[in-house]
Amino acid sequence: MSLSGYDAFSWLYHQHWDDYSDRIWPFIKGSVLPQIPSGSEVLDLCCGTGKIASNLIKQRFQVTGVDSSEKMLDFARANAPKATLLCQDARQIHLENRVHLTLSLFDSLNHMMTKDELIAVFERVWSILYPGGLFFFDMNSITKYESRWPGHDSLIYPDHVAAISTHYDLKTRNATFEAAIFRLQEQQWIRYDVHLTQKGYTAGEIHRALDYAGFRPIRMLDASRNQKMASFYGRLFFWAYKPVSV
Repeated sequence: MSLSGYDAFSWLYHQHWDDYSDRIWPFIKGSVLPQIPSGSEVLDLCCGTGKIASNLIKQRFQVTGVDSSEKMLDFARANAPKATLLCQDARQIHLENRVHLTLSLFDSLNHMMTKDELIAVFERVWSILYPGGLFFFDMNSITKYESRWPGHDSLIYPDHVAAISTHYDLKTRNATFEAAIFRLQEQQWIRYDVHLTQKGYTAGEIHRALDYAGFRPIRMLDASRNQKMASFYGRLFFWAYKPVSV
């Protein structure tokens, strides 16, 4: 599976979806960063446009950002010029040095379309963490896909227009995001087509995949059941630790 669809989607994402980094940052700062050494090494996996990486650098962490889309990394290079940025597949990430924390946000790991792919990511993250290191990530829940994913939307602006369609298959638990994007560039309208897929996993399936990869203990927060997390409805947050003795 390739996530190259984000190359075509990157500009529109930057314009209209980049606020998630701003909304989740206070939670990261208050509930995740205190668990790792000050100034330590952090991997932002599926770093997107680099806004989280930029915030981490401002907190004096040493940051590596990995994403499979070169176009997304172009934005990350502008937002986080002091980060080390690599174009790699999440299932095959390779770093020269270990890290104390790996972050993966905004349901990036739902793009893993099979349990084997998800385990492959977890095993690679486990291998690059220091003993005692933390893997923190979020994923869309099945509740989110069933209740809020399907639909149609449009964006209409003087210099760009987009028609968006999202679908979810209850049987296969496969979700699709499709968009036809038109941008006015040098007095011409240019069309970009986007097709992205995601997979819905139960909390138990994710927990078992983490355990299989060697993480323990594992802690989960279901935002749908926490009034303080209402703005993140349908997201599952995981804290997964690499044991100190391995």
